[in-house]
Amino acid sequence: MTAHRRKSAARPNEQLSIGERWKLGWITAIGPVVIRLLGATWRVSMPRAAVVDDVHAQGRRFIYAFWHCHILPLGFTHRGSGVAVLSSWHRDGEISTRLMEALGFVVERGSTSRGSVRGLIRMIRQLREGRDLAVTPDGPKGPARVAQTGALFLALKATSPIVPLGVGVSACRRLSNWDRFVIPYPFARVVILHGVPYEVDAGTDLKEAASDLTRRIERLCEQAQAVADGRPYQAVGRDPGAGEGAPS
Repeated sequence: MTAHRRKSAARPNEQLSIGERWKLGWITAIGPVVIRLLGATWRVSMPRAAVVDDVHAQGRRFIYAFWHCHILPLGFTHRGSGVAVLSSWHRDGEISTRLMEALGFVVERGSTSRGSVRGLIRMIRQLREGRDLAVTPDGPKGPARVAQTGALFLALKATSPIVPLGVGVSACRRLSNWDRFVIPYPFARVVILHGVPYEVDAGTDLKEAASDLTRRIERLCEQAQAVADGRPYQAVGRDPGAGEGAPS
């Protein structure tokens, strides 16, 4: 970790009590082990993962976009990938930062929310250094499963394609927090569907683009959930840009 990241990650600790720091240390020490043990029991399938190969074949990098509630299953399936993620300055963001770093992600502190220029600049720097990025367009505050414009602005300024992700889980616990955070049960089937990479062109109305991104992710989630539940794929339709055929 660079000195810049150590300095950034230390900022929230200045506001934590001794008890909170102890709790943070305990969670971040045990959390990665628990995630790996739990995730090892999941039956994971990613039938469209190859769509990103064409982007890499062109010497380009991309931006994953998915809902905040799906951070846990995606954090496990993409562990060790070196993908750069953006974590908020909130206290919960400090826990997330340490867990994601322990799982092999590169973490920048900030937000894709309107006005958070520093976070966007840091993410663009990571992309230009050869890393793919990951953002939750409905985070860190919501409303849940409604994309905001920050992720689209990032894609526009970085001139990199967005790859929407949909997640379906056969059995899980949903927390009662703002995003209904998903924790797949042991041995659950976890299905991750990649949408076709697409660009955000100059002159695009970002509010309309955010609505479009919401529809793309939601459609992929519907499809992934149908597959995870063993329901017919055709029951929820097909993502227009995702290619023919049903995932298995």
